[in-house]
Amino acid sequence: MSGGGDRASGRRLDGREAGVLARLALPIVMARIGLTLMLVVDNMIVGHFGTAALASFALGLVLVQTMQTVGLGLLMGGMVEISAAFGRGDMAECGRIWRRSLLYAAVIGLAFVVVAHQAPAIFAALGQAPELAASAGHISALIGWSLPPMLIYIASIGLLEATGYPYVGVVMLALANVLNLVLNLVLVDGAAAMGAEGAALATLIARLVLAAGTVGYIVFLMRERASLGRPSWRDHAWSAGRHQRRIGYAEGMSMGIESGSFSALTLFAGQMGAVELAAYTVAININMMLFMPAVGVGGAAAVRVAQARGRHDGPGMARSGTTGLAVFAALMLTVALLFLAVPEAVTALYTADPALAVVAVPIVALIGFLALIDGAQRVVANILRGYGETWLPTTSHLFSYVAVMVPAAWMLGVHFGLGARGLIAAIAFASVVATALLLFRFRQLAARPQFNEEVTWASF
Repeated sequence: MSGGGDRASGRRLDGREAGVLARLALPIVMARIGLTLMLVVDNMIVGHFGTAALASFALGLVLVQTMQTVGLGLLMGGMVEISAAFGRGDMAECGRIWRRSLLYAAVIGLAFVVVAHQAPAIFAALGQAPELAASAGHISALIGWSLPPMLIYIASIGLLEATGYPYVGVVMLALANVLNLVLNLVLVDGAAAMGAEGAALATLIARLVLAAGTVGYIVFLMRERASLGRPSWRDHAWSAGRHQRRIGYAEGMSMGIESGSFSALTLFAGQMGAVELAAYTVAININMMLFMPAVGVGGAAAVRVAQARGRHDGPGMARSGTTGLAVFAALMLTVALLFLAVPEAVTALYTADPALAVVAVPIVALIGFLALIDGAQRVVANILRGYGETWLPTTSHLFSYVAVMVPAAWMLGVHFGLGARGLIAAIAFASVVATALLLFRFRQLAARPQFNEEVTWASF
């Protein structure tokens, strides 16, 4: 009887846990929105510069955003393991994991820079028009240099968020966004009038400042900086980071699959013409910003679940996961209703082109509901990461976003001629499939009567 009671208490909503999770999630959501806001501002200002420039900038970001998303996933293991170490009260281990993550972020980022410089040839090989491939490839090569500092920042806020300093990242991002906005106004359509290239340069400068400021805070201002230990080459021993990398490989592949599949849809939109590509860009740009609450709430839930895992508290893990999903659903339903009420006003932030608005407004009206179902699968996937689950979310994403979404997008958007509307419908369908698969696994784990240190395929 007591085991059944533990299971029930683990799965029920907990008001206190909701408060703790919301307090943790709020700065994470603000930080993730701040990350996305740079690109949102870039797209808005470039969109008013011209529809053709927006199409070029949007395609140029496809490759870079896919690599950035993969990098975020690869670094997820560091945040989860820091959370578990903090739950055990081991600050020295938190420091070792963070330093290992910094080097990891720098190496991954530089590898991505090399790939970004191949963007013109990649876009041409994927069937884009020669002029568009060249201009978009130049944007990719320039903004690709922002990936190393961006990933170093992500590795650092993973430490800050897991150890009780979440608002440091928010403040740093607020300053970086102000700098990015000022630079955009000068470089895109101001004194320099560089168009899309100016937006890419503004983001690069802002991200360099962001990474330097965040690392500087940890090294010189964080109260517990001495408890993080001294740097040592032993921090980077291959065996020491095995579990961290294993979580990161799975999450990086999972997020890469999802982002790469979305990139395929952008390529489909590019074949439909500049207006459909621009309309899809507006919709997916909004969805990207609305996806950040999912990343934030999911990240907070992963931290809470991992901390409970560090305490060997099985019911606490289930309770944190269930509460996180409920908090996200309530938040995004409110947002969806707001977007349904004012789609014209939101679209006007991106363009004054009447032809583009005709296509974009109906999609924007429903984009909040897409963000609700698209984000739900990310929240559940992060909860499973907190449990220590590795490859199931990746397999779910492979099936849902490659085997389901991409073919459905081609059929609806290209074959049946529904354009950007068909692409958005395919995303919604695939997200429902992914969420259902992941929820089934979470229910299995939450029903366990006791804590298990390792989650394996054999238990599925």
